[in-house]
Amino acid sequence: MKRFLPAAALWLLSLTAPAFAQEVSPAAPAPSPAASPSAKGSKTDSDLTLGLAWHGPTHLTGSATFMWGEPKMLVAWSPAKLIQVRAGARGGQVGLGLVAGVFEEQPFKPSGIAVTLKAIAVRTWRDPDETLNGNTYAGMESDIVLLGIRGSLGYAWKVAGKSGGGGRFVWSIGLGL
Repeated sequence: MKRFLPAAALWLLSLTAPAFAQEVSPAAPAPSPAASPSAKGSKTDSDLTLGLAWHGPTHLTGSATFMWGEPKMLVAWSPAKLIQVRAGARGGQVGLGLVAGVFEEQPFKPSGIAVTLKAIAVRTWRDPDETLNGNTYAGMESDIVLLGIRGSLGYAWKVAGKSGGGGRFVWSIGLGL
């Protein structure tokens, strides 16, 4: 009798199972392969940001930063690569590196928070006291971006030029659009 009760209970459940299945709404049809989103990591996105900053040693600079990598969304760290070009009153800089951040899709970018790490090359010109004229520096720099406000700090060693010291701190504070 003890074996009969569990078997009877399973048999009763099997009889009522089709009734439960009729009450539950059917599953949504699978989307067509053309409409399905790409697999993670296979889709890339890109952004171009513009900025204005006070930069040491090049003083007032304008910048353009091109980022490409995973799609950027709010509440998800999005690793990407970047190339940045800065041109200013007393020099220019090129940077190539990585960016990780949380971005929101807005017309003025970046609207979020981010951290960068990049290798840089700096060339100086038009220095009034001529101590930095024609020097080239290479080094590393890191940016922190918070809701469009940018700050950076780094160090670069002199690789070419006749005047000035062997290396210098590189920094900036400004706005990104």
